[in-house]
Amino acid sequence: MRRSSLWTLPQTYLLLGGTALGYALLIWLAGPKPIAGLAGAGVAVAMVSSWAMGFRAQPQAANDGDLLNEQIFARQLGILGQRVPPKSQKAWQQVQVWATESQRFASRIYDRDSLLQLELLEAMHTVLDLSGQVADGLAILDQIETPAYQQMAQQRLEASRDRLQATHSQLQQLQDQIALSTLENSSDTTLPQRLQTLVDANKIILQNNQDAP
Repeated sequence: MRRSSLWTLPQTYLLLGGTALGYALLIWLAGPKPIAGLAGAGVAVAMVSSWAMGFRAQPQAANDGDLLNEQIFARQLGILGQRVPPKSQKAWQQVQVWATESQRFASRIYDRDSLLQLELLEAMHTVLDLSGQVADGLAILDQIETPAYQQMAQQRLEASRDRLQATHSQLQQLQDQIALSTLENSSDTTLPQRLQTLVDANKIILQNNQDAP
């Protein structure tokens, strides 16, 4: 997607035109006084600077869903990690490795075939969702004392963790496959279907864990 720049927006020119008109009107009303000129210039600079800073903040907020961006993915994964109790951090570290490397594999696939963007983004969303289920599972296990409920929570936790590990392995294979096809100047038309199969398998685990009593 092509990102808009500050100078492609009509609002920018309306702001500049209005600011210049207001400045000229101030000088005409107050006369050629240095204080009026400096005050008007200060207000004009403040208005334009405020608009420019607001524009820079908007694209960042709009791109928070771009999980193919390493920093955005890491930030959201870090938020999930805050749910994990201290004594379960070692188990969470392995989850972080699988999720982080999965994102890296997906980014490399995207670099070689940008047409797979939607499938890769969906895959990364399921990776985060699975990671969230693991984080919640670790937190719940830290609170439950009844053996029967501990077993149920452990089963859900293991299902999400196993699926996350499988996703990591599958994305690694897809990355290697697409890298090899690039070297051989050939394309694999099964990649979108295989990515969709991966996503569907992740969604099944996510839904099963949500529906479980």
